[in-house]
Amino acid sequence: MDQIKYQEYKDKLQDFNNKIKENPQFIEEIAEDYNSAISYVNDFEEISRLKDQYNDNQNIKDSDLYQIIKEENTTILKKIKEIEKKYIQFDKDDFKNVILEIRAGTGGDEAALFCEEIFEVYKKYVISKGWNLDLLDISVGSNGGFKQAIIEIKGNMAYSNLKVESGVHRVQRVPKTESSGRIHTSTISVVVLPEIKDKDFQIKDSDLRFDYFRASGAGGQHVNKTDSAVRITYLPTGMIVTSQNTRSQLQNKEAALQILRSRLYNIQKEETLQKESKKRQQQISGSKRAEKIRTYNFLQDRITDHRLGKSKNYHINDIFEKNQLQDLIDDIKNESN
Repeated sequence: MDQIKYQEYKDKLQDFNNKIKENPQFIEEIAEDYNSAISYVNDFEEISRLKDQYNDNQNIKDSDLYQIIKEENTTILKKIKEIEKKYIQFDKDDFKNVILEIRAGTGGDEAALFCEEIFEVYKKYVISKGWNLDLLDISVGSNGGFKQAIIEIKGNMAYSNLKVESGVHRVQRVPKTESSGRIHTSTISVVVLPEIKDKDFQIKDSDLRFDYFRASGAGGQHVNKTDSAVRITYLPTGMIVTSQNTRSQLQNKEAALQILRSRLYNIQKEETLQKESKKRQQQISGSKRAEKIRTYNFLQDRITDHRLGKSKNYHINDIFEKNQLQDLIDDIKNESN
């Protein structure tokens, strides 16, 4: 961690706090920058405190306390390493909110059902973290489940935690509709994008085409009665984003623009990473079985994240019912570091 950066963040915090005193609503505008600054300042000061404690221990010459001091210093060095590790591969988007997209892949109705189940896993996780979740768009399957669900997740370090969920998730189980007991293999895709504000990534109006139509599927009384649904086409690439979750055309338009900004920003970010490292860092390119990052085997009550190899597996119930997703996320982040 850097002393100059620490001072810059501390000065920024002081400025933020002064403005928040004048206008409490200001915190909503600068939440991401504020969280980033306060986290860095707190971590830097904690490392400084630990180092002082370590040095004080080194000056103690009492032989009777040698073993105790040795163990304490080992713990101190471990804590310092854990804090510093967060900034070794620091991503400037780590403090951002999240646009999370879940789509059914191969497997038809079973994939749609599993898509909804994973949505519920993330919903429980968000609630346990004290974060907020808003549904931006949803497409319901013909026999239940979700063909697609796009959600906005607001919370400190949301992107830092959830970005490891990007990829293809494979499920192996006997569907409820399978009378012969045959095991089916289905997939869903999860894409986690940092939420990007308009001031941080602007799109030319001339590059956009807006179409308005009547919402379809689940959605309440407004469905098929008003042209509240919005479709945005990004003309340079033909990328299409739709939103129809609310009765308000304006709210659906803003939700669609939010999704589009995050997608375009992520494409630009990956292109930059590719140029810098000469190595493509894709989150996902499709929903084929071979591209899986995680397998959920219900018959064997086992969840295997393939980035961890065979070193550790989780029980289905631990993730789906006991809400231990954070443990799995931490294992993946530690493995990558």
